Amino acid sequence: MSRTITSKSKKIIAAFVAAILMTGCAAGGNAETRLINQVTDGVEGESNEIQVRNLLVVKQVDGTGVLIGTFINWADDGDAISSITIDGQPAVLTADSLELKKNTPITFVGDIANADASVANMTALAGYRIPVVVTFAKAAPINFDALIVTADGIYTDIENMRFKA
Repeated sequence: MSRTITSKSKKIIAAFVAAILMTGCAAGGNAETRLINQVTDGVEGESNEIQVRNLLVVKQVDGTGVLIGTFINWADDGDAISSITIDGQPAVLTADSLELKKNTPITFVGDIANADASVANMTALAGYRIPVVVTFAKAAPINFDALIVTADGIYTDIENMRFKA
């Protein structure tokens, strides 16, 4: 028994093939949506088993730059934050401890803030990116290209979200 393909069947097959081709991405592995790796304003980085999440700088009305971010050490061996430089300026660090114990985050700004880092006079404008360098007692330094945001919106009340010793 032989089967013939009718013109109606050919149209259905052609429509099916066209639908499959239209849903595929012509850019393949270089598709813009596939290459997105920053989902918040903050940047991320890591050194050894220290991970840094959502790091950015808030520029306040008085020109002060305040660091936001969370540092987590996944290693059994402890480490410590030695210094932070924001746009070439050494940040003033305030914390009960800058020791990075395993699974004990150091958080700059927020409800659970346990550290603070700031510079007195930022000349860079909001919307631009600046270098932020974090050095550790043991791990290699991390260099960030951090976004500057203004102290409005969710950052309006940043002064009350900072750690105070």
